[in-house]
Amino acid sequence: MNYFENLYQTMGIASQRRYPNESLIGFMAKNFFVLSQSERSQCHVLELGCGSGANIWMLAREGFDVWGLDSSPRGIELCQQVLNSWHVHAHLDVGDMTVLPYCPEYFDAIVDVVSMQHLTLLQHRAALAEIYRCLKPGGRVFSYHLGKGSSVCQSDSVEWCDEISIADIPTGYPLAGNGLTSFLDVSIVHDLYENFTNLEIEMIRRNYSSSNEVVEYIVISAKK
Repeated sequence: MNYFENLYQTMGIASQRRYPNESLIGFMAKNFFVLSQSERSQCHVLELGCGSGANIWMLAREGFDVWGLDSSPRGIELCQQVLNSWHVHAHLDVGDMTVLPYCPEYFDAIVDVVSMQHLTLLQHRAALAEIYRCLKPGGRVFSYHLGKGSSVCQSDSVEWCDEISIADIPTGYPLAGNGLTSFLDVSIVHDLYENFTNLEIEMIRRNYSSSNEVVEYIVISAKK
């Protein structure tokens, strides 16, 4: 049983936030909210690592044709419960984001909020190759991902599994105990997204523990 399956089994809906990520809302507003309701119904949006549905219900409420993929069967069950509570629909699948079970050039947008950050470097490359394959020409990708400006990355006690990932964030740091976690910087983002165009990168820094600990996020968007 993976970490998140265990989390969903033990804590249910309470294990995750209930409302959508602000940067994701901004990405959708900038690129897709201009569409009419009839156009939105034909706009295919996939969330990778949709979990218990904090983002996906919003996408469905906005009228898009929404798809969600997660490795946790229990997470998908909870996501369906959340969709039902909002009286909206999405296509949900249990699967692996490094081997997407979808046709080539199908999606207008593929989005990720703190899910790809649990992949190794090689898995990032595989996932992004799959994202590229499944996006329509001109389709867009969005990712909200931990950055190397986070305090934990400066710790001597951290053992790196590869250039970007550690086995877990140690106790005492924000977000500890979530299993394998990876951190990106601008140069790595440029390398990983080299096949995409219109790459945009935004840095967000948050302070925890009376401002002593910093968590950095990298907000990434690009176009096929």
